[in-house]
Amino acid sequence: MKKISALVLAMVLALSLFACGSKTPAPSEKPAFSADLAQFSSTLFQGADSPAMDNVTDEEMLAFLLPGLSDIELKQQVVLVPMISAVAAEVDMVEVAKAEDVEAVKAIFQQRIDDQVAGGAWYPATIEVWEKHSEIVVIDNYVCLFVGEGKDAQVEAFKALGE
Repeated sequence: MKKISALVLAMVLALSLFACGSKTPAPSEKPAFSADLAQFSSTLFQGADSPAMDNVTDEEMLAFLLPGLSDIELKQQVVLVPMISAVAAEVDMVEVAKAEDVEAVKAIFQQRIDDQVAGGAWYPATIEVWEKHSEIVVIDNYVCLFVGEGKDAQVEAFKALGE
């Protein structure tokens, strides 16, 4: 009787091992969004119809354009502004180090839009572009502000980086 019990127990254990081993693995989580902002920015304004853009790296100018952003720890930052003030275009992109800073960056970018619409963009046509063709995009720890009549294509291209 002991032999039969031991044999039955061994078979049950063997079956449980086979059952556990044959499970299909759970689908892995979607990898976190990752983008090289400098590389991506180099693709945004190409061609004869594109405005000449300047990558702002001067700390004083960045503090003027986006007050408060220097207080936030960033992994990456690209700020593209037109070389001529009559051109209504801008791309501001950052990757924050901490997820809790995303909302603060969104607020800074929204303030940039509000300031430009309130007259900072100088010309009626550029003010209108800031008002009607500005979009803040957040994906994971990335916060981007796209401004200009071509912003829809830029937003889609940025979102496609994660696909």
